[in-house]
Amino acid sequence: MTSKRWLVALSSLVVMLTLAGAVSFVRYARLHAPQPTLVAVAPFDILVPGLEEWRVRLAQELTARLDSMAPLTAVSQDVVRERWQGQQRPEIAALDLARRTSAGIAVYGRVDPLASRSDSVLVRLIVINAGTGEVRSVMNAPWSRALLPALARALAEQVRQNYR
Repeated sequence: MTSKRWLVALSSLVVMLTLAGAVSFVRYARLHAPQPTLVAVAPFDILVPGLEEWRVRLAQELTARLDSMAPLTAVSQDVVRERWQGQQRPEIAALDLARRTSAGIAVYGRVDPLASRSDSVLVRLIVINAGTGEVRSVMNAPWSRALLPALARALAEQVRQNYR
């Protein structure tokens, strides 16, 4: 085989490999693009003594509520448990979780003690667009301990109102 033929053959091979790589990348990018209506709910940080069991319970209930609010769907808490990697800044970990699960929306929440009242807590919720990192909604609201079972419903409404 002459050197000219070798050059043509190798050039053709390079072009074919480049095209195959481009097709593979486009396919991968489409499969892993953030789904705008998929929500990843990170485990809540509960900093109130005696309410630790709400850390998982609140995330599970919020996930179930969001999953039942069309057009939203939620990443299951089983997947969240597998992929959750807490960091020093949990809101960034929540954003990372959403991106690793192809969710378009990240939700991070925490419950703090309310200094002035022992019968209430301070609920903080952050809704983040996982594609852009833009904070869509921040909620800081006092919440009665007696009404904790209704908290997931109220938080789900907050997320639904701010998902677009």
